[in-house]
Amino acid sequence: MSDEIISFILYFFILRFQSHFTYSSSSSSPIILYPSFESIVNQLSFNSTLPLCTLLTCQKTKTQANFSTINVTDEDLFKLASYDKISQKKSSLQRPFLITSTGIYYGKRIKYRNNRYIDQFLGIYYAEIPRSLKKPIKKRFNYSLQSAIKYGPYCMQSLLMTENLSYGSFVMQNNFNDNCLSLNIYRADLRYGEKRKAIMLFSHGGSNQIGGGSLFDGSILAIEGDIIVVTMNFRLNYHGFLSSGDDRIKGNFGLWDQLLAVEWIYENAHLFGGDPERIVLAGHSAGAGNVMLIPASRYCRGMIKRIISQSGTGLAPWSINHQPRKLIERLSHEFNCEQSNETEMFQCILKLLQENKGDFYRLHLSLSIADDNPYPVIDNDFLNDTIENIIQSDVYRNIDLLTGVTLNEGLYFAEYHIGHFYSDLNNQSTSIGKRLQTRQKRFIHRNSTGIIPPDIIKTQDNLNDEIYDDDDDIEEIKSHRKTHVEQVWNYDPHIVLEQFSKLDYVERYINANFQFATCYIDEIKKRYEYPGKDNITMRLKLYIDLVSDLMFNFHMVHCLNLRSQVSNQTSSNYAYIYSHRPTFKARSLFRDHLKTLPHVIGHFAELDYVFGVPLARGHRQIHRNVNTSYYNYSNDEENFSRQLIRYWTNFIKTGNPNNDSSSIRNSNIEWKSYTTNEHN
Repeated sequence: MSDEIISFILYFFILRFQSHFTYSSSSSSPIILYPSFESIVNQLSFNSTLPLCTLLTCQKTKTQANFSTINVTDEDLFKLASYDKISQKKSSLQRPFLITSTGIYYGKRIKYRNNRYIDQFLGIYYAEIPRSLKKPIKKRFNYSLQSAIKYGPYCMQSLLMTENLSYGSFVMQNNFNDNCLSLNIYRADLRYGEKRKAIMLFSHGGSNQIGGGSLFDGSILAIEGDIIVVTMNFRLNYHGFLSSGDDRIKGNFGLWDQLLAVEWIYENAHLFGGDPERIVLAGHSAGAGNVMLIPASRYCRGMIKRIISQSGTGLAPWSINHQPRKLIERLSHEFNCEQSNETEMFQCILKLLQENKGDFYRLHLSLSIADDNPYPVIDNDFLNDTIENIIQSDVYRNIDLLTGVTLNEGLYFAEYHIGHFYSDLNNQSTSIGKRLQTRQKRFIHRNSTGIIPPDIIKTQDNLNDEIYDDDDDIEEIKSHRKTHVEQVWNYDPHIVLEQFSKLDYVERYINANFQFATCYIDEIKKRYEYPGKDNITMRLKLYIDLVSDLMFNFHMVHCLNLRSQVSNQTSSNYAYIYSHRPTFKARSLFRDHLKTLPHVIGHFAELDYVFGVPLARGHRQIHRNVNTSYYNYSNDEENFSRQLIRYWTNFIKTGNPNNDSSSIRNSNIEWKSYTTNEHN
């Protein structure tokens, strides 16, 4: 029987009962008593392709179902999961079903190893966007049987940068829509392990400007770790994080989206086999900053048990924009919204946003980290205090934290800052270098400000906006840039050293982002500038160290130290530095120079192993956006991935990455908790 016929029968049956309602004694509003799910399923049970489930009774108002107090038994979940149909060959018999506050869904089932299965429910909409730059609202119950076997579209973002772009090993899709607030559920086999499984909700990275939940297939992480993994979309860029710094455009809309995803999971966890008391927020890069900000909100009290922040914290300089007004001023200039008064200016910007006109989805990558980029803000609503204060408050006292960085976080960002000095088209034809340089050429020829390198190739207007000591400095910078544009395609080590030295990138990076530290610039240069005159590789290494320390490392340690100072703390703190070097060659603009360095482990490096990409060989339906054959993972890397998943999921389930005897036995290492006196 087709899904359309099933949906019609279900809808017709519900309509039969909608005329039977009673009135509450305390209110004149009617309370409709809808049929029980038991009755609905029984009406459909004549169709042998559907499971005969004895489920639950639902009393709900006109607007929203209330499932929070319903007792769902293991038998109910097993029947919904259609485990009794697994032995039958027809795939449609094995569909897992899901009943939630937003509707009834069927997902898809994937066979893994040892006769275990993974259930996927993809593209479930958890919220709606009423208007641009407004808070999301809860999704209402949908009375038809809905398909949850395909990912929903990404939220609107830079079309240019997501064209064949990878987030580490994970290739982005090119499907965008304003109606984008969906999530994806990956559930381990309910017949094994814990009856009510811990839940990890993952916030993707991408500078809060690009990316989406479907980047990361949580199937292997779920089945290997016996948990439930949820990934989500949320609004990005201006639609997600534009703020005027006052009540006109409060900002943080992308954070409000993620908060509603947390609420959806908290309300529905017990309906899909999850434990609502063990919801763990995890994130990478900008997502790592997000997952530290969300529990800091007064609207998220008590819903989050633990946090995993990979390559970022809420204290990072890019995590919060403390001067959002600069972004408004830049937008008004770039999009001709400089009106006679502010009211007209805001109306102009809002109109362009609602019409999706203008270059609203440009990816902002430059030496400057935050001032005029769309990031979260302290809005006195979602966030009403500094993150430093919140981390040491009662809010965080009972939240476990696992946080860490890769050995060389700055590698990826250094590619955008100085990669044009190191790129060699002849030697890098198979790497991302060729793709990035092609884009550089295209933008140069179009006389555009460009994306890469945004701090070098600028228009005349942007040059005039910069601050220099005198006119001679301006002419010197222009001359260097002209030389760079002409010679970047013809790789010459002597030119590289000369240009790199004259542009003084270390000092420029400090001036752009850490002006409070300019008084220490001589000491900083001693630490991060190589004294030799002819070693390109060491100059690169030290610049990567500078970016790594100032964008990631310092703030991670500061966060951990703040946590350690809290008295009577009942939660745990764990930290890591990820230094595993894969057997395959990493793609980088700096590939030739990295050969001479013992270990260069950049941004994204751990994601493959946390999400079990090395274990996906032979499973074509898992990690379909990763070319696993290209990376050629070894058996040792498969085992390493299992070990890393075990640590992560032990923490997700218990707050201690070692709470599994096999974790210590297999690695011979005990992961000690972080203290200010003893670092791992």
